[in-house]
Amino acid sequence: MQDKTINGALLALRKQIIRGNLDGLSQVETLLQLRGVQLPRVMPAKRSDVARRGQMRIIILDALRGGPKRLPEIAAHVVQCRPDADTERAYKRVSVVLTKMKAEGLVRHEGRVWRLAP
Repeated sequence: MQDKTINGALLALRKQIIRGNLDGLSQVETLLQLRGVQLPRVMPAKRSDVARRGQMRIIILDALRGGPKRLPEIAAHVVQCRPDADTERAYKRVSVVLTKMKAEGLVRHEGRVWRLAP
């Protein structure tokens, strides 16, 4: 097994211990120090998903049932349905999902407006 794989696994374990408030942090940090790995000073907060698998499609289809909408309007609908969602991340996620839905023939993009495909 490569050193970077082991180091990555130990860092992931450390992150899991910190986020889950579990035992064994000092042991994992000791192993990382013995391997010469610099410990991150600040543990980034776990990102929350805007929506789980399939939920984003449902929210977008719900938004488009009310008629054609522009991307910012659909993203605003997502934020309204999921208040814990960040507006910028919702916008990016909606854009990706709409592109996939367009390739599948579920929606159409006409100018700046998205609408349900007939």
